[in-house]
Amino acid sequence: MKIGERVVLKDDAVTVLKEARDEGSLCLKRALQINSGGVTIKNRWKTSCDEPYWVSFGETGNWAYPEECFRKVEKEKTMQKLISYFTDGISSETLQTIGAEVETQFVDKDGKAVQTQTSQQMLDYLAENGWTVDCRKGNLITTLVDQDDNKIFYELGRHNIEVSTTTSTPACVLDVTRKCLAQLYESARMVGAEPYFAPILHGEEDLLIIPDERDAIWLKLDGRDALAPLARTSSVQFTISVAPKDAMGILNRFGEHIGLFLADFPQDAVWKRYIVDSSAKYLSNRYGGPLAFESLEDYCRALARHDVVQGVRLVPFQDVSNLEVSLYLRSIWWHFRLKRYGNTLCIEVRPMARRADEQFQQQLDKVLAIVCA
Repeated sequence: MKIGERVVLKDDAVTVLKEARDEGSLCLKRALQINSGGVTIKNRWKTSCDEPYWVSFGETGNWAYPEECFRKVEKEKTMQKLISYFTDGISSETLQTIGAEVETQFVDKDGKAVQTQTSQQMLDYLAENGWTVDCRKGNLITTLVDQDDNKIFYELGRHNIEVSTTTSTPACVLDVTRKCLAQLYESARMVGAEPYFAPILHGEEDLLIIPDERDAIWLKLDGRDALAPLARTSSVQFTISVAPKDAMGILNRFGEHIGLFLADFPQDAVWKRYIVDSSAKYLSNRYGGPLAFESLEDYCRALARHDVVQGVRLVPFQDVSNLEVSLYLRSIWWHFRLKRYGNTLCIEVRPMARRADEQFQQQLDKVLAIVCA
């Protein structure tokens, strides 16, 4: 048998041996037949010609694939799952909705990052004034939510807090953002803290706080020295709905205008250093990513070059059969990336520096101009 050959197992050719439930060196010709009802799925076998085979038993036929061929088949299945994630049931229109994410670092009167105790006092104040605790880690409040589903939560640093707005419209999204931020600023004022309106808070102190299991995974995967500098950065992001027919054209237009974004995005250097220093040994374009795509399929092929985070290790895309697509997409930090919320397809626009609130309108206008071009 040759690599790449597919072998049909005839019902009358062989019998299933008692050893069929155990992995071992078995002769494919005499060892592998399935009785009605099946025995197992995708068991790995060694054939008499010393090639690893994967055997798939199914209701409509019994097939044995050389491992190289099997891995290709599995990758195609997972790839189709990825494409379906971006297409099945999507009913969104371009600029039908928009949301904002704003990260803000908070400092004390000396300009130093506030302690965890101080940021907890801020969240406590909000929890007593219209916000609800949505998530805790031990005794720490990590996420708040209000009646409109706006959220406030830690972004890696003990002093770094993100506002994530509910879905809105281009005309209203900044009003929603400013309303949430005003409440956050008031909570800071009550405990002697103030917002720091810049994208990088320089210093050497390790400010990391690990509010959830996802961040704990990154800490183990990357190493503390690599991850810690990201806790000192803050940015502004907009997530816009797109119609499927418009998605790739808009995505490519953003790519064409990357210079407009990186001209004021100093944390770009911090992100690039993170990719280099991480113990995970990511591909270099896991951050930033490609900026032009021929089609959605091309976009998904580019994604699939990146390994999948499973536990605290990276697994090649083709070796993953139970891909959690949303988590996978969050672990690939392209400047402009597709996301999905319910039946809405979105583009997340990421490389914008956190500056004074007065610049939000300019940043939003830049995004809308590219979408509507």
